[in-house]
Amino acid sequence: MRILCLHGTAINSTVFQSKTEKLRSFLPQEYSYEWLDGDLHIIPQKFLSEVYPGPYLSYVNILTTDNVARALGRIEEFIENEGPFDGVMGVSEGSMLSAALLLKHQAENPFSPPLFRFAIFISGTLPFSWSTSAGQDVFHLLTGDNPLSTNASEWQRLAADSAPIRQEPLSNSEAAVLADMFPTWQERVRYIGGIIGKPENAHLRPCCFHPDLQQERINIPTAHAWGLQDLFKPHAEQLVRLCDTTVAAVYEHGGDHDVPHTLEENKKFSEVIRKTILRSAFAI
Repeated sequence: MRILCLHGTAINSTVFQSKTEKLRSFLPQEYSYEWLDGDLHIIPQKFLSEVYPGPYLSYVNILTTDNVARALGRIEEFIENEGPFDGVMGVSEGSMLSAALLLKHQAENPFSPPLFRFAIFISGTLPFSWSTSAGQDVFHLLTGDNPLSTNASEWQRLAADSAPIRQEPLSNSEAAVLADMFPTWQERVRYIGGIIGKPENAHLRPCCFHPDLQQERINIPTAHAWGLQDLFKPHAEQLVRLCDTTVAAVYEHGGDHDVPHTLEENKKFSEVIRKTILRSAFAI
């Protein structure tokens, strides 16, 4: 059983290996894991740099369609050279890209077997698109005061908005929280507003999938885990709905935007993963 592993924003594969050591200890020893590092160096959150050694890597920095396409292309090349893989496991950004990769493969290869037999999404978010022809335009959502909103009606309303973006987030808004969490958040917003906001760059506008706005569904068994205190919990919940819910299994642990921490939590999530892999083996 070979599993491709994609880490989150501003960490690396060594850190992801360490964070999932407890989880993997409860899975069969014959499972093997392949770890792909991001190739972009970014500034980490302060608490990350105080706890984990660098390099601080990501697969994608600014969530424009061309950057997402580039990241997915790099993962596809790795799969072609090092695969095939039975499944994929991603956390945070790695989870988002795993979901996007599965949707892209389904769209481009509708009559081919799935890219993976199963997927493990940890602290997942709704996936961004590789093209403005797939997904919902979220330019004004990302540059507004509530970029984490999962309200489909708000997504549609903002997609039709032509107002200029706010240069500084409102205090106590989601945007302000993200600016505190991610040192380069405001820099990214200004880039999106200054470059992607121009009509000639419309093909780069960020697009994202939402289960209430798109018919596409990830059609393989999936295992999902998120923390009760996760700021991105609404996104993780909507990601479940973007999958085939008849073969999606969920575990909510007591932590935040991270892998499960305690031994007991990891044991319980490993049971969810085993169930998911069994479903993939028997297509049930």
